[in-house]
Amino acid sequence: MRLFRSRFPRRTVAHGQSAREVVRLRGEFDARSARAAGLRLVRLIDAGPQVLEIDLGKVTYLSPDGCRALFVALRAARARGTRLVVTHADERARSILDQIGIARVLAARPGGGS
Repeated sequence: MRLFRSRFPRRTVAHGQSAREVVRLRGEFDARSARAAGLRLVRLIDAGPQVLEIDLGKVTYLSPDGCRALFVALRAARARGTRLVVTHADERARSILDQIGIARVLAARPGGGS
């Protein structure tokens, strides 16, 4: 099952950076998929978007390992000055993010928007 999908084209700003990058995760975000997805998120952040939106709308299961990957991405984003936003998290995913204590720092949103 393919977990990671990036949306293109990018909106470009000065110096070749994209203004916003949207990543749509799908399927189970668990121990098997979290490491690879986390590494890809960090690579995207290293490309320098101003905002990285992670859409959880099609994630069917979010494990603590998936949350850990989001936390690693958050640390990389803060180091690069990128704003990390989680969108379309369902009630169960928001609950897990809240329990782990990561929802506060991710600017998680239940629906779309910027």
